[in-house]
Amino acid sequence: MAELETTTRREPELGKPVFLAALRSALGRAPLWLICSLVAALPALVAAQPWFRWYDQAFAHHYAPGSQLANLDRNFRTDHAVAIERLNDSTASLGAVLAGLVMLAGAFCAGGWLQVFLERTEGHSVRRFFYGGSRYFWRFARVLLLTLLLLHLVGWLIYGTPWKTLVEGFLLGIEKSDLEVLDSERSALMLGWIQDGLYAFLFALVLAWGLYTRTRLALHGTFSSVWAGLCTIFTILRHPVRSLRPLVLLLGLEILVLLPLGAFASGVESGFEAGSTTSRVWSLAALSLAALVWRSIVWGASYSATVRVSQAIVPPIARPDPWRNRVGGPGGPQYPIGGDEYGVEL
Repeated sequence: MAELETTTRREPELGKPVFLAALRSALGRAPLWLICSLVAALPALVAAQPWFRWYDQAFAHHYAPGSQLANLDRNFRTDHAVAIERLNDSTASLGAVLAGLVMLAGAFCAGGWLQVFLERTEGHSVRRFFYGGSRYFWRFARVLLLTLLLLHLVGWLIYGTPWKTLVEGFLLGIEKSDLEVLDSERSALMLGWIQDGLYAFLFALVLAWGLYTRTRLALHGTFSSVWAGLCTIFTILRHPVRSLRPLVLLLGLEILVLLPLGAFASGVESGFEAGSTTSRVWSLAALSLAALVWRSIVWGASYSATVRVSQAIVPPIARPDPWRNRVGGPGGPQYPIGGDEYGVEL
């Protein structure tokens, strides 16, 4: 009975805010966010290899050492325009394939994070991570497909026919998206900002929906991604502040770290000169990896937050009780209640 209570009870409420507790929980699992960072970094390395080989061949015996380090001038781009265009086309196709693989790897990592956070046990986190990734992979791949469809729908609503018909045509009286009929350039600029801001808000909302949908699937052990997604919509509508606040705060922390890293990387990149050494290149690589690591930590913390919030606001699903009409403990002899005779089942 003590083991059963330990398995079914919910985590106790913590005194600290959910986003801080979630961030601490993710930071304490270094092997997991290192694995996620490596998964994100390897495809970028694969995509960079064709460019590295091509530049190595283009520079060989044609330019003085270090002369092209600071700037690939117009003469270089003109001389190799055809080759660069061909390389762009080939790497674009490769990048699309790698992007799809990274998204599928993200679905795998999501299952790993949720398995670790939902199993309130200690130790063997890497083994449980890979077990959860394989256990939930196909369910989370379906959620990924739904997320992409929703994002496509959001883009169509904001930048497609609905926006042009309802907002520009019906509300503002603009025909054929001709913004020149507005009173001033500032009005056109404000309209573009509103459009982009609304798209960013809906984009982030869809991503939050995906986080909570995956968490619900793992929490209840169900398989229907569509039904879990519909239930998640109503849960977020009923508890918008409680469900979205931790994710917004984690996003703020992510931006708070990434902005200085980006500014520092821009300063390092702008300081390239003909006499620069490879230390600047390695510095850029280190900054990029630091950004990937921080993003992986915040991503894991987001799943920890959704688990904590879902355990508090998502009601458990009703499951049939196999021992309802029987007497006897699990694993032992079972005596059915009712009927003309008593039976024993092992």
